[in-house]
Amino acid sequence: MSTPIQSHNSIEKPAVDPDNISPAISVLAATIVPEWPRNWKAYAALVSGFFMMFNCWGMVNAYGAFMGLYDEHLLTKSSDLELSLVGSTESFLLLLPSIFAGRLLDARRHYYLGFTGFLLLFLGYFLLSFTGGQGQKDQGNYGLVWITSGLMAGLGMTCFFTYSSHNVIQWFPRKRYIAAGITSTGAGAGGIIYPLALKFLVARFGFPTGVRILSAVVAGTTLIAFILGAPCKDVPRRQVGSVFNFSTWIDKQAFRNKSYTLYVIAVALVYGGFYSIAFHVTEWAEVKGFGTDEDIPGGTGEQPGASGFRTFWFLTIMNGASIIGRLASAVFATHLSNPIVVHTATCFLASLLAFFWWPFAANNAGAIAFCTLFGILGGSMLSLPASGVAYLIPDERHSHVGQWTGMMWSSVSIFALIGPLIAAALQRRFGMDAVGYWCGATMLLTTVLLAASVWLKRKEDKGSTTSTLVGEGEKRGEQTPAVIV
Repeated sequence: MSTPIQSHNSIEKPAVDPDNISPAISVLAATIVPEWPRNWKAYAALVSGFFMMFNCWGMVNAYGAFMGLYDEHLLTKSSDLELSLVGSTESFLLLLPSIFAGRLLDARRHYYLGFTGFLLLFLGYFLLSFTGGQGQKDQGNYGLVWITSGLMAGLGMTCFFTYSSHNVIQWFPRKRYIAAGITSTGAGAGGIIYPLALKFLVARFGFPTGVRILSAVVAGTTLIAFILGAPCKDVPRRQVGSVFNFSTWIDKQAFRNKSYTLYVIAVALVYGGFYSIAFHVTEWAEVKGFGTDEDIPGGTGEQPGASGFRTFWFLTIMNGASIIGRLASAVFATHLSNPIVVHTATCFLASLLAFFWWPFAANNAGAIAFCTLFGILGGSMLSLPASGVAYLIPDERHSHVGQWTGMMWSSVSIFALIGPLIAAALQRRFGMDAVGYWCGATMLLTTVLLAASVWLKRKEDKGSTTSTLVGEGEKRGEQTPAVIV
């Protein structure tokens, strides 16, 4: 009886499941990297990332409280569109320079970004305290408010934003979705603490002193983030080439990847829609009669201690609930090994809430329930994009993950700028319900684009796996033919 004898090189390899292809960093991690890092610097980086998110998106999430203060007290003559521009400028500048920040992170220039972020954020909010005169009604200077809290603070935020997710994903290769989720809870925590701190400090000490104390909190927490945010040296370093070279900042392969391109458009729509509601939720609560504004010294005429639920609590509830969404989405993304599936589901549910709950909430209980549920979904939607890029990027480009992530955020920035402005224009023309319809429409379109991105990714993985297996089979057949004896 004849039997084929095969050499060692021709032994059959196990079949590859094309629906469960992980990036190269996961393949490496599964063989030589422990499930949880053993270096204390990894956990220090986790704390650092938390405080970075606390002071970038946490402060953006808190802008609704600042906007309420400007609208009712310091800048009552400024339009809703003008006040929305300050917050959307923060979002825009937080995201736009990410294309440079991501590439610098790949080159391990972490500390340059960290120190710049610390300096700009502290100075932005410290100087904001001088824009309101003595803190009396209508003493605010809109142009100076925009320059300090919009322009200067926004540029400081961008130094921390990409840094936070990029660093923890590299320190936690096998738990990168969980680590990114924990880091992103800083945004929810900042969205709770900063509105409460602003209300308390301004009511107790007045606008100038209150905001100076707030800037000290910003300085202290950003300094902690700067000190603890050591880069992971196990990941290869990509040197920065000429700053005038297009390829230094832009990886042309990125937008040739269809799944990545669709994902970037989808994330842009998320930021164009979600913050429309976040910026208007306190005004919505007042218009609908769900709450009253807090008075501050020399303020709006609202009686201190008057009965009624305070409008700023709706924003605080939304930001607090987002922490649940950020952690839950990280767990589901890890379990499914696919953050974009989780992203798709949350965007669809958010669209239903915006379409059918925001316009028709009838009482305080319904408004609180809306803020809680929308906050949970919003936390998920806003925490997943960096993990989505790590999932989508091809194996051979994984050393470019910071660059691809930065390119995504820079592309998203224009929508983060104009989305709340469109919502403000719609609100002025058609009423507060239009803000919900705008958000619902963007979330629904996002759902379709995310589903298409997942489908294309799986299609690309199947094609890549089939080609690899055929190539390896041909190679084995040429080098080690069977011998019949």
